[in-house]
Formats: sequence, C-alpha cells, structure tokens
Amino acid sequence: MKKARSFVVVLSLAASSIIAKNPGPVTGVEGLDELKKEKGLFKTTLINPDVDFSSYSQLCPNGVLLQFHSSGLRHDDALAGSLVRRRNRTAEIPEGEDLETFRQVINDAVVGELGSSERIELVEDGGPRTLIVRATVTDIVTDIASKSGKSGQDPKPFSVQGDITFDLIDAETGVILARVSERRKSRKTDDSAKPPDAGAEWANIWVWAEQAAADLRQELERVLNEDRG
Repeated sequence: MKKARSFVVVLSLAASSIIAKNPGPVTGVEGLDELKKEKGLFKTTLINPDVDFSSYSQLCPNGVLLQFHSSGLRHDDALAGSLVRRRNRTAEIPEGEDLETFRQVINDAVVGELGSSERIELVEDGGPRTLIVRATVTDIVTDIASKSGKSGQDPKPFSVQGDITFDLIDAETGVILARVSERRKSRKTDDSAKPPDAGAEWANIWVWAEQAAADLRQELERVLNEDRG
C-alpha cells in the first residue's frame, strides 16, 4: 500500500497589538480531567465547576497556533485531550505573503474582539488573577493557495474551515480551567467587514475568526459574572 504523504505546518502567530510576552507555563494539559461539560455557544464547552472565575481580572492572549493537514492523515477524534479530529481531505497550503496575511488576519481578529470586553482587561504579561487564552485552529482547509496566484485577476473572497479551540489557563499554575471548541466554516460576507491592512478578499476569514472570538468573549463574561459556588 502506498503510504500517504502528509504536510503539517504549525505556526505560532505574532499579534500586531496585545500578545503575551511572558505568559507562563501553558504547554501542558494539566486540569483537563477536572473539566465538566456545560451548554454553551460552542459545540463543546468544558469548564472546571470548582473555579471562581470572578477572581480573574486580566486576559493574556497567547497567540494562535495553526495546523494545516493534507490528505491521508488520520487522527483520533478529539474531545478534551487531542485537538485534531479524524479527517481525510486534500488541503491547499498558503505560502509567502498569503500565509503571512492569513495568520495576521486571524490573530488580529481574535485579539481585537477579546479586547472589546469591558469585563476583563487585556494584558501582555501573565500574573496573578490572569487568564491566558490559548487559541488553536487545526485541520485547516482553505482555498487561498488556489485563488490568489492567478495573474491579472482579482481573487474572489477566500474561504476557510477548521477546528477552533480556545483554552483558558491560569497564568501562575498553567492549569487549564476551561476549553471551548468546534469546527467552523467561514460564510460569505460583504466588503464592510474588510480587515485592517488586508484586502476585501480576506473579509470572510476575518469574520470567521472574529465571530469565534466573540462567542469566546461572551462565554468568558458569563463565567466571570456567574456565582459558581
């Protein structure tokens, strides 16, 4: 049997505005066993019911991790531990300026939306009373590579879909306190959603990331205001 080739690109995005300088120990998965499923805006909403979220007053974005997959990759379906679902499809991998713009648009949309919350302050450094936000988008499928390289033609609006996961992590302990995730697909929007420093062809991707971050912000504000005692 011919072994399927795979190409995985992992990118840690640098934000144009607020992004963690010294976020703390966020690489592990400690705390996942304590998370309980709740109803929420995401298909999967897992929260530690014993945590007093009202004690947190700061939010520290940890950048966005992107992962592209080509056909032939098989992964265990994820709920809490693994972040990658089982898929089998061919994916276009953006390159050069397209790739840089792609990651910047997503990162700016997420950071900008989270920064609009009046309930919690966005900061650059993790510390006491700080929640780190770790955003991961895996199994990404996009048409950027196939649409943007045609000479003399304006590209049509790009599309994207991927498994979006947000982890809320205690900045001092590195323990995951909440996780929300689901697979989302971009939808057609108008030019009014044009992201800063990017053309109208990026509007769908901008809104896709912004809406996911908006749902995260609403969930975060809910638990911050909720008496979970």
